[in-house]
Amino acid sequence: MRIEVQALSARVHRTPLLEDITLRIEPGEFFGLVGPNGSGKSTLMRCLAGLRRPWAGRVLADGADLKRMPARTRAQCIAFVEQQADTTDRLTVREAVELGRTPYLSPLRGWAAADDAAVSRALDAVEMTAFSTRLWHTLSGGERQRVHIARALAQAPDLLLLDEPTNHLDIRHQLSLLALVRELKITRVVALHDLNQAMTCDRIGVLSGGRLVATGTPPEVLSEAMLAEVFGVATKRHAAPDGSPHLHFSHAL
Repeated sequence: MRIEVQALSARVHRTPLLEDITLRIEPGEFFGLVGPNGSGKSTLMRCLAGLRRPWAGRVLADGADLKRMPARTRAQCIAFVEQQADTTDRLTVREAVELGRTPYLSPLRGWAAADDAAVSRALDAVEMTAFSTRLWHTLSGGERQRVHIARALAQAPDLLLLDEPTNHLDIRHQLSLLALVRELKITRVVALHDLNQAMTCDRIGVLSGGRLVATGTPPEVLSEAMLAEVFGVATKRHAAPDGSPHLHFSHAL
């Protein structure tokens, strides 16, 4: 799915949250959003999901304006995992993931074997199959996050939006989740705090004060000058043991 953001602005009352964002994300691209707290990442993600109407501008998904797209159609092609997503505690893990199939159900199309298979694949992808019968309220924060991601995968979307998906996850599950997301053959947009995780994206966009100040490949964008200006940190780039670039931070002088 191709995403085009055209001159998008968002406000709460008269307070600007995003200003004049223009961005194009290509089909199958793994795109990262980075920026300091309060820079507008979550607001932009909600606009991309069609959950927040912009004050000005628009978001197009394969040429279709999201604000004119029926909610059911949007839910079939876009899956969004928010930072603070929650689910009723009376569900089992598998029942929570089954909610991802809701956009495909109707009076003429009931639950089918294909839905069971999609749920099973999603649970397996996030290593939660063994937790299928556990109740939601018994899970840790990291386990809940993995279930939310499984529910999004069960939707079989064309666009997957993840807002800080590695929050609450231990390091092993952070690495396995990002590896899983990188391997998906769909368009993926991920908001990240960890700039070293962002180095694995195809391209990234940097938000600062509600404006998109840079886009490009991670090595191009995450320069020492950019990181000092936007994040207020001094940066040195090193090669990790596998040869990939790794950023080391210290307080800017």
